[in-house]
Amino acid sequence: MSAVLEARGLQRRYGGATLALAGADLVVERGQFVALVGTSGSGKSTLLQLLGCLDRPDAGTLHIDGEDVSRLSDDALARVRNRRIGFVFQSFHLLPRLRADENVALPLRYAHVPEATRLERARELLERVGLGHRTHHLPGELSGGQCQRVAIARALVADPPLLLADEPTGNLDSTSGREILELFTTLHAEGRTIVMVTHDPHVASFADRRVHLEDGHIVRET
Repeated sequence: MSAVLEARGLQRRYGGATLALAGADLVVERGQFVALVGTSGSGKSTLLQLLGCLDRPDAGTLHIDGEDVSRLSDDALARVRNRRIGFVFQSFHLLPRLRADENVALPLRYAHVPEATRLERARELLERVGLGHRTHHLPGELSGGQCQRVAIARALVADPPLLLADEPTGNLDSTSGREILELFTTLHAEGRTIVMVTHDPHVASFADRRVHLEDGHIVRET
């Protein structure tokens, strides 16, 4: 295996004083399914934001697929996010006026892929996540579980080496949540590298590696 993510000494302070993350070291090998586990305020979401290049560390280094992204320009970081990382959020982050296939195709639009090509790819992925019959529906016409499936398809559309998920079942009922976790399990079995934040031990049990955080520190693995 080779490392998709390698974080060394990542530190993040907010407001110049509050230490949200204190020198985290984490290596994620290709094909692993890792859960970042901890209570609210433990630093798990801060770590995920740094790993996803959504925020910059105050100290430390981050390599993604072997490239040091710690000091890239904002434009270069945006390209890394678009091409190398797929994001799944608790609240879906779908654009309400776009159809399901148009939402899924957005990352390819930013990459200047022709419209017909990106919509074809989007519809293939919607079929893959069980929503081939909902390609032309707006988010407001879909259930929460279906919206999260659209978000997962969007995260996969550029075929990134890394999938990051922040409490992906947090807004779902138990049945929809289980279906989403089963979908993640299938993606992992196909070789996807996944890092997921959760406070729920049951959700974390679907990962094959659990990294526990407390007060901004990685304290153990299970």
